[in-house]
Amino acid sequence: MKTMKTIGILRLRDIFLLLVLLSLALSCGSDDNGMDCPDPTNANCDQVGDDPQDDDPQDDDPRDDDPQDDDPVVLEPTLSSVAPVTGPKHTEVVITGENFGTDATKVSVSFNGTPGEVLGVTDTEVTVKVPARAYTGPITMEVDGFDLTGPEFVYELTYTVETFAGTPEEDPGYEEGTGTAAKFNQPYDLAKDSGGNIFVVDRNNHAIRKITPDGEVSTFAGNGSWGRENGEYLSPQGLAIDGDDNIYVADTENHRIVKITPSGDWTLIAGGGLVGGYVNGPGAGARFNYPTAILLEEGSGGSTLYVTDQYNHAIRRISLDEGQYTVSTYAGPGPEITEREGYMDGGLSDARFSYPTGMAKSGDGAILIADYDNHRIRAIDQDAGTVGTFAGSDRGYVNDVPRSEAKFRSPRGVSVAGDGNIYISDRLNHCIRRIDPEGNVTTIAGLPESSGHVDGLGNVAQFTSPAGVLQGGEGEIYVADTGNHTIRKIIID
Repeated sequence: MKTMKTIGILRLRDIFLLLVLLSLALSCGSDDNGMDCPDPTNANCDQVGDDPQDDDPQDDDPRDDDPQDDDPVVLEPTLSSVAPVTGPKHTEVVITGENFGTDATKVSVSFNGTPGEVLGVTDTEVTVKVPARAYTGPITMEVDGFDLTGPEFVYELTYTVETFAGTPEEDPGYEEGTGTAAKFNQPYDLAKDSGGNIFVVDRNNHAIRKITPDGEVSTFAGNGSWGRENGEYLSPQGLAIDGDDNIYVADTENHRIVKITPSGDWTLIAGGGLVGGYVNGPGAGARFNYPTAILLEEGSGGSTLYVTDQYNHAIRRISLDEGQYTVSTYAGPGPEITEREGYMDGGLSDARFSYPTGMAKSGDGAILIADYDNHRIRAIDQDAGTVGTFAGSDRGYVNDVPRSEAKFRSPRGVSVAGDGNIYISDRLNHCIRRIDPEGNVTTIAGLPESSGHVDGLGNVAQFTSPAGVLQGGEGEIYVADTGNHTIRKIIID
């Protein structure tokens, strides 16, 4: 009796299951290929759950009606570390992470926005070369459309010295020619015109030489022998160029300032005489005593020349308004003071200098002066009317320190770059120094207290008593390497 009841229950369950299966069969149509279709109203039932062009059965899901997601999944890349994060150009940097792939064409890396050279790619590592002149900034990366940002890369500048013009390691001379075929005799100062030509005061050739951008050297003014007449010079030392490419020359041992137009016409601006003197007043009647450097200041209110009057230990001022060349004392002792040499900060007339030479104007408007025998860089605040010590503490050589602690040996030339860096020819240390915008002093080229003529990286290059220094554009500094009778070029990248 118990067995019969169990059989009855099983039959009832089987009947129920059979009815369910029959109901499902009646509710579903069939496509042309015999596939069960959950929706008989779907005319394209053959596209449901599979892409007919896809021969991979592994990704066929009969419940999936979207053929687009049958493609392989792309994993998002991640960046985990970068090494090293500081270095000069061409440093090889390794970036580690995940999901970089192996196709180098889908990977790019930039340093401060400048693309680097991708050397190799694996799924977990990318090797890239730092580009020249990238400068300090973030590392950014793109991998197959994904953007990643890494840490900041601290770019270390390199300084490479080459001989731009003049014959190195030979006696001085006076020859035209291209590059190192030309000869100079104690080049002293440099200036650059609007066409990219560099003009050189060739002191012992008593001439102004011209170097084209291609390195062709010729004589622009003077004839290689000294004189006192128009167009003749005696040991000139300083140059400045205005916006119209007129050249102003400190004709040092003729104790005068002259102007030369681009066509070569000559005009006396101020000074002159067989011996030096100290007289303010109208140009021709004024007197200087070994003027050495010129700074031109052009503005809407007129143009002004500032002159380092070396043996008078003063800074003189020449107004160029409407051709009225009036000379006055701008900073330092006036002509009525007999003991002029010294070292003192303070008001313009109270300040004292010792054989001031080079000059340049800083980005904030101050006039920087190479105070030769005080072994310092002085600064004139034109708004306040005061003179202060900008850099240097005594004679000697101290490097990689704040400017107030640095030491120089007879700095001669000063040039200011657009990025705020200041370059100084540290003459008797035979090297080129830099004061960065943060006020730190470093040596970029030359071996301190070691003269010679060697091209190459800054830390092995050698100079001999460099005088003029000219920031000639982005990444270029020109130096009048006086003792080597050459013009050197420092490439910064």
